[in-house]
Amino acid sequence: MEDDRVSLTPQQQAFVDFQEGCALLHAPVGTGKTRVLAERAAEAIRRGISPNRILCVTFTNRAAEEMRQRVALHCRNEARWVQVRTFHGLCAWMLRREAKGIGLPTDFVIFDEEDSKEILRDLAPEQDARSLYHYICSLKVDVDDEQLAGGPIPEALFAERSDFKDEILAYQAELEASHALDFADLILMTRVMLMKYPEIRGRWQGKFDLIQVDEMQDTHLSEYGILRVLAERGGNLVLAGDFDQTIYEWRGSNPGEILRRFRRDFPGVRTFSFDENHRATQSLVAAAANVVASYSRHAPPRPSAKAPPGRPTEIHFARSSLEEAGWIARRLKRALEETPGLQIGVLTRPNHRGLVIAEALARMDIPHLTVETYEFFRRQEVKDVVAYIRFLLNPWDGRSFRRILRRPRRGIGERTIARVDGAHQTGLRLVDLAQPASLLGDPFALLVNSFRHGELIILDVETTGLDPGRDEVIELAALRLARGKEVERFHHYLRNTASVGDSVAVHGLTDEFLMAKGDDPAKVFAGFRQFCRDALIVGHNISFDLRMLRANGKRVGVPLDFGENVDTLEIARRFLDLDDYRLEYLKGHLGLPHHPSHRAFDDVRTTLALLEQLMPLIEKGSSARRAVVGGVAPVFAPVIEELESLRTQVDSLRPWQLLDAVLDRSGLAGFYRTDPRRIANLAELRKVFKDRDDIDKDPRSSLEAIMAFAALARNVDLLNGEDNRVKVLTVHQAKGLEFDLVVIAGLAENEFPNYGACKEGRELEERRVFYVAVTRAKEHLILTGHGSHDGRIRTPSRYFRMIGDGWEERDSFRFARCQRRAES
Repeated sequence: MEDDRVSLTPQQQAFVDFQEGCALLHAPVGTGKTRVLAERAAEAIRRGISPNRILCVTFTNRAAEEMRQRVALHCRNEARWVQVRTFHGLCAWMLRREAKGIGLPTDFVIFDEEDSKEILRDLAPEQDARSLYHYICSLKVDVDDEQLAGGPIPEALFAERSDFKDEILAYQAELEASHALDFADLILMTRVMLMKYPEIRGRWQGKFDLIQVDEMQDTHLSEYGILRVLAERGGNLVLAGDFDQTIYEWRGSNPGEILRRFRRDFPGVRTFSFDENHRATQSLVAAAANVVASYSRHAPPRPSAKAPPGRPTEIHFARSSLEEAGWIARRLKRALEETPGLQIGVLTRPNHRGLVIAEALARMDIPHLTVETYEFFRRQEVKDVVAYIRFLLNPWDGRSFRRILRRPRRGIGERTIARVDGAHQTGLRLVDLAQPASLLGDPFALLVNSFRHGELIILDVETTGLDPGRDEVIELAALRLARGKEVERFHHYLRNTASVGDSVAVHGLTDEFLMAKGDDPAKVFAGFRQFCRDALIVGHNISFDLRMLRANGKRVGVPLDFGENVDTLEIARRFLDLDDYRLEYLKGHLGLPHHPSHRAFDDVRTTLALLEQLMPLIEKGSSARRAVVGGVAPVFAPVIEELESLRTQVDSLRPWQLLDAVLDRSGLAGFYRTDPRRIANLAELRKVFKDRDDIDKDPRSSLEAIMAFAALARNVDLLNGEDNRVKVLTVHQAKGLEFDLVVIAGLAENEFPNYGACKEGRELEERRVFYVAVTRAKEHLILTGHGSHDGRIRTPSRYFRMIGDGWEERDSFRFARCQRRAES
């Protein structure tokens, strides 16, 4: 590769050249942090580090995308192999890669905050769902290592939380039944995995040679614990951020304690600091430096030699909050007339202030948006379509299926649903009524008949990884049963075309062994297709196995179209009340005669032994299930037909094409056709699906990536830099964004700084919030406030005085007198 080095300052170059060891980087906004982190990753690749052994962690999907683009600028095609992820994205990726080994469904979905609150509203209608959700999240992320090493999760977490224990355990049970994790589960389960499974911990300790974490000041201690494990062996970890922008202490971030542990865990940490601002004008850098000097020990930022002087900060203090909003609207109208296309952000401390300003902008016909009006994936019509997609990918997602039944109306009311829910103890779930097997009168009828009177196949595979588009099946084992007895076996090793890599630590199959003993994959898959002969397929955590087989078969020209299948992991979860459903655990707990070993044939025999123990439990509830299903199955038949028709297209249609099929087949397009606003939102959803479709991936993998984005994305991740509408945001929402012109509104005592925060002794954090707001501006800054709100007199915020002398007053209502009164 030719040298793609960019022009760096001496400070930046020293950081890029430091390639071995742990480092701490303090880099205020505008000093080139993201650019230099990308250049450092590129330099590591130039020095011989494999791109897939580099991990970059960011705070938001938007920041992750920027990092990917910058790395690609320096590394070209090699950049695609660099792992650039948000913290939640990193944890979801790790859990999916290890799902089979820890008893987690490989097809798990991620429930966003709205999904979780919807469950809690149903389970605890007398409680505030938002407060209860955040309480549960805090329990999960604050749990210490000693608790993790103790009893089962989540019982150990909630054992002493008697006030909400029942509700929380019911919430966790619904997540488990839906094969779902919430945001806090991603962090918690990753920590549990790394603590309780030494073999897995060892794999991840040796996976990365270089780890870089951006925005570390917003990192939680539990997240740092994961990073510490990942960096233990390589010892090459960088924590980067602007420590003067810590604004999430109320949510658990604790940069001071993280830095203390970082230096303890990795002795010899080297410290770097950037202070030259390459983005803002001289006047804006001076204002930011004055603010940060009121609380920080770091050197204040300084403008680059090429920075233009800039304009003085404008200040306007209105008579009332309504007059303030009107003045802002008029001022922005003039700014947009003078400079069409100007990127403008109006930032407020509380959300309600932004709504008042948005109304004033609307009266002046100024195009604008608020994050609340842009809560894209929370809109009813969007969630309706997304529910279909999620359910097609994960047929156990009960929350999505309930939403599917709600719109359009299908003659399936709450009484019918309640009747199915009431048969929970028999092993029946509402999602079973979406499966063709239910039309036989019992969702387990096909399994029971095949096991007792017919034939079925039990299978397992070993692979080089988890990516169906790239990784390979290297061992395939199966048993054919007739009337519950083994009648035929199928077992082959497959020649691999790419190295097994670090997966050898899981299955023990080396490249040399597979070269000597492996068979031609095309012949193996053709033989296996004949072996199955449309029999019912059974496996433990089977969705992964079937998906890998389909993808690998297609790659060598042998389509594998499996029919009905049954997952013994799902059955065990329904009929066995245990803390662990891994084959290894079930073998010991149930006394199964065979021992699973991460070798396909051993796991097949263990799965057969498990199925033999589960069959009596399944059959015990058959009559009760039939009594319920027989009475409701006819009204579910059209839904079953609809979903089966769509499910057959998941692996063939690109994500946006599948979305079109869902809209048409489900009737949602017709349901919303009379509402232009909702139709426009569905068109925007189609655009998101098309824009984010990764054509290098197979349709299902690309679709899963889009759905992960939808679950993990913050609203600001969808803001388009080419959208010239005025953005009205809270300061917390605007973190990581930048604008040509920034208006910081509502600068009155008790609003900004926030009264509650000051009362709780968190005024210093309020200053940091103000600093974040000031540093969003690239060209011009306007500060506004008001002298009264709802009849209450207010004085100018103390933060007006922090920006220094470089300001000019505009049309204010007795600002100077109010300022003097505030100072006295």
